[in-house]
Amino acid sequence: MDLPFALPRLTGAPDAEGYVTEKLRFRVKPRPQPKFKTILDARALFSGGTGEVEAETRVRAAASEGTPALLLDIAQRISGIEARDRFVGHPHRGGVRSARLERQMGRSRREEVDFTAGPFVWPQATYPEVLLPFLMRGQRWDQGVRAAYSWTSDRFVARVYYESRGEVSIDVPAGTFRAHHVWMYPDLNDWIALGSVVTKLAKPLLPRYDLWFESAAPHRPVRFEGSYGPPGAPEIVLELAG
Repeated sequence: MDLPFALPRLTGAPDAEGYVTEKLRFRVKPRPQPKFKTILDARALFSGGTGEVEAETRVRAAASEGTPALLLDIAQRISGIEARDRFVGHPHRGGVRSARLERQMGRSRREEVDFTAGPFVWPQATYPEVLLPFLMRGQRWDQGVRAAYSWTSDRFVARVYYESRGEVSIDVPAGTFRAHHVWMYPDLNDWIALGSVVTKLAKPLLPRYDLWFESAAPHRPVRFEGSYGPPGAPEIVLELAG
């Protein structure tokens, strides 16, 4: 099912605008063992060091249709290059739907996307690819395999599946956490029609993204391993640092 992602349930008192705000810091480094075939090696981005990501999430649970329910601001610093994603989500069918994205990549590129203005009508659960680890934390993990859509550009949207692999204990710079381990993997039928039987047999061999979300509320993203973008993008490890 491609239902919209549930809103994160943050703890704390709302501000004058009705938003509850959370700020998190993450350490970023290359994925030691890449799973996707790509010519873009993440190690070239880090020059032997690590990077930093700061994520500010603001949630307004009482938002009405057409007004922002979720504001997500992701600031990245890797090898002296700064990048920023600002995402706005509107309430939709009990969850949150993509409304607007502003993206700045150093001095080389800037783009603004209005998900409500076409040229296509996206499925309900369509979200920018690099923001998926921050947006899917409100999901329940007892509902089996579910689908979402990873938006890369107005000309490239791909379906991904995600499922819980159970709870584990995981160590990250911020400490030790009990966390839901989640697999996310591409739907090969987006590129070639394989049929359900072949797709099921191929599943164990598919390259995947691995995500861990804190078991206790507010279910913070604790660790992410995978392409920072669609398959073929540099593969990174993102770990909660504070």
